Amino acid sequence: MMLPEHKVRTNRVNEQTERLSKPELTNEEQQELFKRLKVSKSQTREVSVTLFRDIGNRTIFGTVTSMDPRYSLIKVESGSIWEVFQLTDVIRVDFA
Repeated sequence: MMLPEHKVRTNRVNEQTERLSKPELTNEEQQELFKRLKVSKSQTREVSVTLFRDIGNRTIFGTVTSMDPRYSLIKVESGSIWEVFQLTDVIRVDFA
């Protein structure tokens, strides 16, 4: 039988060991992703953007509505829902 504090600590350690490592993208791959995001914004094309998360990747669907290269921020809207994320978190962009 485990104490509640030990169980919480054990769960935390297990979560940390199951974390994913971020794939390293080449400079060309990063430029291609940025190009696709720019096309989505300029032509209002829908894209699916996969973001790296250390506990599992996340995919967002929508149209890029703004890009801030100074802060590396991207805003994607789908209907009335929008999300802002870092360009460095993007690992894949596909046109819908």
